[in-house]
Amino acid sequence: MIDLIITNGDSAGELLRRTLAGAEVLPWRDVLYEGPVPLTDSLEELTAIRVSYLAGSGAGDESAIEFELTSRDRGLGISADFDRVVLWFEHDLYDQLQLIQALDWFADHPREPETLLLVQTDDYIGHQESETIAEQITQARPVTQSQLDLAVRAWAAFRQPTPEAWAHLLKEDLSALPFLRGAVVRMLEELPGPDGLSRTERQLLACLEAKTALSSVALFGTAQKMEEAEFMGDWSFWRFLDGLALAPKPLVAGLECAPFQFEDKARMEAYVKSQPALTVLGKDVIAGRADWAQHHAIDRWIGGTHLTNARLWRWDSETQHLIAPA
Repeated sequence: MIDLIITNGDSAGELLRRTLAGAEVLPWRDVLYEGPVPLTDSLEELTAIRVSYLAGSGAGDESAIEFELTSRDRGLGISADFDRVVLWFEHDLYDQLQLIQALDWFADHPREPETLLLVQTDDYIGHQESETIAEQITQARPVTQSQLDLAVRAWAAFRQPTPEAWAHLLKEDLSALPFLRGAVVRMLEELPGPDGLSRTERQLLACLEAKTALSSVALFGTAQKMEEAEFMGDWSFWRFLDGLALAPKPLVAGLECAPFQFEDKARMEAYVKSQPALTVLGKDVIAGRADWAQHHAIDRWIGGTHLTNARLWRWDSETQHLIAPA
């Protein structure tokens, strides 16, 4: 019996490949909480949008990113050649978005009964020992129709031009995918709050407010510890930090050699060793005395929702409800 294991990325994939002899591993790779994920007519069209966004945002060389994502798509295309397909994803936002995309694809490309299986844990694959992984593969369970149906609804909701359908998921029974509810909430928290900050930005500023002489790399680690389920890679975090430091009216000062870039090692080292600090406006925003959205140009995506100052959806974490554009 030959398994195809689909998992979140290359690090997890390599560990699974070494541990589970004979299995083929297909890494998903895409950072779906970043950038546009709009409704499209095909996977190929969406992949082209994702390649363009990731390359344009400094995630890597465009040809390399295109190769990785189109290779994933081709891997899906030949998944019918395997006896079983095992979806192996973690509990955090990064993985849950990948999981609902993968399940949505298999809903359109059904397999023989009990040959599509799912492994989910509340721990990270990279933290596992080989013995634990070998045990968990025996606990893989066939994907149910209710899981497929929920994933299809969730994936469509995520890609809508407003976040209303995504927020409405919180009124549904999401127990078929036990970690989805936390992912839905965490993605909503990346919408600006009443203070104009996303949760990531708010946590970043709170760390700077609480500690002095915190290097950029230490800031990343400290902010991640504030997550119920860590999901963000350093590239995404540096983009948030750059945005706060390089705005016309910045909230963060003292960030050397910004924006972050992988190509220049000397600049990269200076960046991660620099010790950013709050500006006066940064202190006002984190204290609730100012609205960050009134001081900078917003142009970012949450799934299929394009956020701008003129079309700014917000999420009030205290009341757990959306605030529509004024």
